[in-house]
Amino acid sequence: MDKTFKNERLTYKLNIVAQGAITANDAIFFRETGCHIRDLRVLRLIDDTPGTTFAEIAKITGFERSLTSRILQNLIGSGLIVRENSTEDARMFLLFTTDKGKEIRQVARQLSDRLEVILTDPLSMQELRAFNEILQRLGSWVTSEDYRTALGAEVNQSSS
Repeated sequence: MDKTFKNERLTYKLNIVAQGAITANDAIFFRETGCHIRDLRVLRLIDDTPGTTFAEIAKITGFERSLTSRILQNLIGSGLIVRENSTEDARMFLLFTTDKGKEIRQVARQLSDRLEVILTDPLSMQELRAFNEILQRLGSWVTSEDYRTALGAEVNQSSS
């Protein structure tokens, strides 16, 4: 009997798989790009949405504000992003990827593609397609208003 998981809950299993892959891959990403996986996620978000703000990055990533700030400072210090004052609100900084940041993102993307092949090696192509479709549906569900409504009903039912 496989004892990979100490708990049968789905969210626990998803977290164990994700954290195991992240932990195993982080050193490889750092060696190849000079950035940790979390840094690269933020770099990608900034590159995808030039002119984004600190608050938007913190919200999208779900990282604590202090961690988000440290990541941004590291990316700025490495010359991968720049921040510019907003012309509409001088208190707000807008974030942009530099040419060097764009290059690092491409290196990370290629590395990510190779590592994902290794991660999903035990799955057939059909299983991988089905798994991705299921994850897409679950992702859409947990970010939906219907999900929040269902949770609210469960909370209200539990407190009755």
